[in-house]
Amino acid sequence: MSEATVPVPHATTADVPMVAGVLARSFQDDPVFTWSIPDPDRRRARLPTVFTAFAKLYLPHEEIYLTEGGTGAAIWAPAHVDPFDGAAGEAFGQRMAALLDEAETQRFLTVGEVFAEHHPAQPWVYLQLIGVEPNHQGRGLGSQLLAPVLARCDASGTPAYLEASTVHNRRLYERHGFDTMREVTLPDGGPTLWLMWREPGRPG
Repeated sequence: MSEATVPVPHATTADVPMVAGVLARSFQDDPVFTWSIPDPDRRRARLPTVFTAFAKLYLPHEEIYLTEGGTGAAIWAPAHVDPFDGAAGEAFGQRMAALLDEAETQRFLTVGEVFAEHHPAQPWVYLQLIGVEPNHQGRGLGSQLLAPVLARCDASGTPAYLEASTVHNRRLYERHGFDTMREVTLPDGGPTLWLMWREPGRPG
């Protein structure tokens, strides 16, 4: 059985360091995180803690997936759920402010504000983060990480939504039935993002 056909289990609390590690390495050169933390050494040092905070925030909703061997991970939010609401979201913001300098914190806040401004009104399942180890990319693991949630979306009639930060990723999502709703560009020389929507039952 190839890497791309092995079922993907849910991550547990014990898996958080592995989830954070693979996401940190896969997002080291991502345009959004490069814009948010411009210095590559600071970015490399801080991303594991950033993604640890994301994983802990989303873990109670039981929609984090980790491939066998920890070569890829995805963090989803169920429909009707905003993990950033309430005390958990406030605590997340405090952790980011303690970890990052003032300029980096402001860029992270800007990203969140831009995302929130364009979120659709109707309920949808949200792909917050997905990443594959750089030396394991191109083996179908991204598709493997998308498959279980999108299959459930099809079965329940629930749309899915995400923000793509690279042309390569946008093409992957298009192969799984996502369409680009609009393009937005972050301010102050920031990257362009593609806001993507998937109706249930789309081929992929």
